[in-house]
Amino acid sequence: MKRKRSSSPEIGSTSDGTLGALFDVFLSFRGPDTRTNFTDTLYYALLDKGIRVFIDKKGIGVGEEIEPEIFHAIDDSKICIPIFSKGYASSRWCLRELEHMMQRRKTNELEILPVFYDVEPSDVKLETRVYRDALTQHKKECGVETVQGWEDALKEVTKIKGWDAKNKGYGELAHLIARKVSVKLKVSSVYISDELVGTDESVNEIVDMLNVESKDIRIIGIWGMGGIGKTTLAKVVYSKLSTNFESHSFISDIREASKGFGLLNVQRQLISNIIGDVGVELSSIDHGMNMIKDQFCRMKVLIFLDDVDHASQLMALAAKKEWFGMGSRIVVTTRNKSVLCKFQSQFEHCLIYEAKELNNLAALRLFSKHAFRSDYPPNAFLSLSTEVITKTGGLPLAIEVIGSFLCGKTKEVVWQDTLEKMDHLLHEDVKEKLMLSYEKLDHPQKQIFLDIACFLSGKNKSYATYMWDDCGFFPEEGIDVLLLMSLVKIGEENTLWMHDQLKDLGKSIVHQEYYKDPRKGSRVWELGGPDIVQNRKGIKTIAMYCIPYKVPIQDSILTSEDLNEVPNIRFLTVSGSTFSGDFGNLFLELRWLTWNGCPKEMQATNFSTKNLVILDLSWSFIDEHWGGWTQLKVATKLKVLNLLGCDMLKETPDLFAFLSLEILILGWCRALTKLPNSIGMLKCLIELDVSYTSIIELPNTIVNLKSLKVLKMNQSYMQKLPEAIGMMEKLEEIYGEHCGQLKMIPSDIVRLSFLKTLKLTGTHVENVPKLPESLVSLYFSSSAVEKVLEIFNPVNLPTLRNLELCFGEDDDETFVYHKSEQQPHAFYSSVHMKLLSSTIVSSFGGWLHCIGELELNQCKNLRQIQQLPSSLRKLKISDCNLSGVVDLSNLENLLELRLTDNRICAIQGLERLKNLQLFKLWMCRFLQTLPNLCNLKNLKDFELVDCPRLVEIEGLDRLESLERLDILLCGSLQSLPNLSRLKKLKMSWW
Repeated sequence: MKRKRSSSPEIGSTSDGTLGALFDVFLSFRGPDTRTNFTDTLYYALLDKGIRVFIDKKGIGVGEEIEPEIFHAIDDSKICIPIFSKGYASSRWCLRELEHMMQRRKTNELEILPVFYDVEPSDVKLETRVYRDALTQHKKECGVETVQGWEDALKEVTKIKGWDAKNKGYGELAHLIARKVSVKLKVSSVYISDELVGTDESVNEIVDMLNVESKDIRIIGIWGMGGIGKTTLAKVVYSKLSTNFESHSFISDIREASKGFGLLNVQRQLISNIIGDVGVELSSIDHGMNMIKDQFCRMKVLIFLDDVDHASQLMALAAKKEWFGMGSRIVVTTRNKSVLCKFQSQFEHCLIYEAKELNNLAALRLFSKHAFRSDYPPNAFLSLSTEVITKTGGLPLAIEVIGSFLCGKTKEVVWQDTLEKMDHLLHEDVKEKLMLSYEKLDHPQKQIFLDIACFLSGKNKSYATYMWDDCGFFPEEGIDVLLLMSLVKIGEENTLWMHDQLKDLGKSIVHQEYYKDPRKGSRVWELGGPDIVQNRKGIKTIAMYCIPYKVPIQDSILTSEDLNEVPNIRFLTVSGSTFSGDFGNLFLELRWLTWNGCPKEMQATNFSTKNLVILDLSWSFIDEHWGGWTQLKVATKLKVLNLLGCDMLKETPDLFAFLSLEILILGWCRALTKLPNSIGMLKCLIELDVSYTSIIELPNTIVNLKSLKVLKMNQSYMQKLPEAIGMMEKLEEIYGEHCGQLKMIPSDIVRLSFLKTLKLTGTHVENVPKLPESLVSLYFSSSAVEKVLEIFNPVNLPTLRNLELCFGEDDDETFVYHKSEQQPHAFYSSVHMKLLSSTIVSSFGGWLHCIGELELNQCKNLRQIQQLPSSLRKLKISDCNLSGVVDLSNLENLLELRLTDNRICAIQGLERLKNLQLFKLWMCRFLQTLPNLCNLKNLKDFELVDCPRLVEIEGLDRLESLERLDILLCGSLQSLPNLSRLKKLKMSWW
C-alpha cells in the first residue's frame, strides 16, 4: 500500500536539504504507544507556536518498508524529537529513524531533543531488558551488523539531556518542550551575512560585558553612528549566546516599527517571542508593560532591541530590572547614547560599548568580498581599492555599498570616476542611513553639525564654542547631543573630530541648498569662494573659506563691494588676501575671522567687527604698528587672539581693548622679547602661549591672572618662573620643555593646588622643590637623580600617574632595583614611569617596588637589567642597547611586554609570565632563542618583527587564547607548529 507523508503545513521537501530545512521539527514515535495521547498533545502545542512539524500520521503497516521520504523529512528538519516508549525498540522503523538522526547529528546539521515517555535512560542505554529483548529478536530477523548500528544510536542518544515524562501532565510537558523548541529555532531567525569581516574582537568584548554566567540583571548598549555595524554585532552576539537562556527575542528596527501605534505591536512581538503565545492581545502600552513585568519576572531571558532611538521605547519594553528573572540580559543598539542614561539607576549594570570603524586590513577584506567576491583584491586593483577604503573611513555601510557598486566593473576609468565622485557626493544609500541622525537635530544643533562638517573638524572646540554661544546656538547642549548621537567626537587637545562620511553628509546637505538656489548656499568651503562673492551669489552665505585660485595669493584683493552681498557672514577664512575699501557695517555679524598671511599694510577702512569673538592672524607679516589694531579695538567681545608665527612682532599690541580675552597665542613670534605689564589686566585669560619666543622672563603682573589655567613656554629663552607663581591659584598645566636657560623653580609652586601637569624636560633645573600633591603628570630633567627620586616619591605625590625622567650622560650603567621594606600602596600601581635618554639609572629603590608601568627609552648606555619590580603590569624597553640575557622571572603580574631595538640574545623567565596578554618583539636582531611559550595561557597578541636570527618558536600551538600572531622579517624562522586548533587566531606571516 502506498503511503503518503502528512505534515503541517502541507509543504514539499527536498531530497538533500540543499534548499534549507522545510520542517522545524520531526517527531519520531511508535504509534500504538503514544500517537493518540502525548504525541498528539505535543504536536498541537508545537503548531500553536507556529512551528512546522513533520508527523507520520498514518504509520507503517506490518510488512511495509520505510520509504525514503521519511529520511528526507529528517534531513529537511532542524530538530528531531524521538519519544521513547516501552515499545519504541520493537519497531525497526523507529530504530532506523533514530540511527539516521544520530548520523546527521554528527555533522552538526541536526539537533536532537529526546523525551523519555515511560522508560528510563538506563532502559534506552540497554542496561535493562526493556529494549534488550527487542534487539535480540531483531538480530535474528535483520542480522547482527544492522542491529549494532541501532544499539550504538540508542546508547549515544542517552548522552543528550532530555525530558522525563513521569510525574508531569501531558499538557505541561508539551508546553515546556514547545517553548524550548521555540527558543532554539529563534536563534536562526536573524540573518548574518557570509561577508562578515572584522567583528571578532568587538563580539568578544561585548560577550565579556554580558558575562552570561553572572546572575545579576544587565542592560548593555551597543552605540555608534549609522552604518557602523551595530546591528551586525548584535546579531552575531545573539546567535552566539541565545542557547544560554530560557527564552530570547531579537526585535529589529524598533525606530521604524514604533512609528504611530507601532510600539504596541513591538510589545506583542516581544511577548509572543518570549512566552510563545502567538495570539497576544494588548489594549494599551501600559497593558503591555504590565504583561512583560508579570510574565518575564521568573524567566532568564535574552532580549535584543535593535535601533532604539528614544527612551520611551525602552521604557515600554524594559523599564526596570524587576521585570526580568535573575541572569537576564537586555541588549540595545542605538545611535543616541542618551537613550540609556535614564536606565543606569534601574539596572545593576548599565554598560555601553562603542562600535568602532574597521581597521584598514579588515576594511580592505570587506570591500574585496563585495567588489571581487574574494578576500583580497587583484593586484591590478589593489591601489584603487586602498583609495576607496581610505575615503570610506572604515565605515562598513559605505564599504559594502561602494564595493557592491564596483562589483564587475573592470574599467579603470569607472573606478577613477567613482573616487572623484566620492570627494564631492555621498552615495544615496549611505546618505539615507546617516540622514536619520541629522533629522533628529533641532535647528541650532544642525547649524553646529554643518559648521563642523564643512569647516571645523580638527579645530579647537573652545574656539567654536565661543562663536556658537555668541550666535545663540546653545553650544554646550548642542555638542553634548552630537556626542551622544555619535555624530562628533572630542579628540586630543580638545579638538573637534567628525567621521569623513559624516563630513560628506554635511557637505551634501549644503550642496543641495546651493543647487536649489545658488544665492542661498549657506556655506562655501572650496577654492571658488571669491567667485561666489564676486558674482553676487552669496546672499544667504553665513560661513566661507575664501582662498583665491585664479591669481597668486599675494595679488588677491577683496573689496567692500565684493562682500556687499554676504551681510550675514559669521565665519570667514582668507589667506594672503588684502581687504580694500570702506567696509562700513559689512561685518556686524562676523564672529570668527581667520586672516592668515595678513599683509603689513592695512588698506581697509571702517573695518567694524564689534561682534568678533575669534581673531586668527597667524603667520602674518604684521607688527605692533599695524594699522588694523586701531580699527579692531571695537572688538571688545574678543575671546581668542591668535598671533602664532607673526615673526615681525616685537611687542604685543595694546591689550586694553581686549579685556574679555580668554586665549592669547604668541607662539613662534621669535622677535618677541617681553610681555607688557598690562598683561595683568586680562582677568579673564585662561590660556597663554609664549612658546618659541625670545622672552626671558614673565612680568611680575602675570601673577594677577587669577583665571589662568594653561601656561605654555616651550623652547623659549625663559630663565625663571615668577617668584609668586603660587598666586595664580587656578593654574592646572605648565609646559616648559627645552627651555635650556631655565634653572630654578620657585618654591611657591607648591601652592598651586590645582596643578595637574608639569612638563620641564630638556631644562637645566638645579633645584628640586616640593611640588603640589595634585600633580597627575610630571615630566622632568635633572642630573640630581637621587634627589629627584626622593622628592618625586608617590608618597609625596599621591595622585601621580605619569612620571617621565630624563637624566644626564655618564658611563655604562646597570638598572638595579633594591626592594624596599616599605608597605605598598594600592594606588601606586597605576603610575607610569618613563626614563628617557637616561644612563644614571642605578640604585632605584624605595617606592619603585610598586609602580605599575615602566618605560626605558633611548637609554643608550644601559647594558644590563639585573632585576625589575614585581609590581609591573606594563614594561617597554626601546632603543637602549640592552645586551646579553634579560631576566624577567619575577614579573608574574606583567600584562604587556614590549622589547624594541635592543641587542639582547636571550630572555629568561618568560615561561613564568602566566598573566601576559601582549608580547611584542621588534628589531631584536641578536635574539637567537625563546623559551617554550606553552605556559603563556592568557597571551592574546604576539608580534615578532625583524628578529632575523630567531630559529624556532615552541609552544604556540598550546596558546588557546591567542587571537593575533604577526611575524615579519624573521628569515631564519622556517616553520611553525600546527596552529589549526587555535580557533580564535588570525595570523600574518611575511
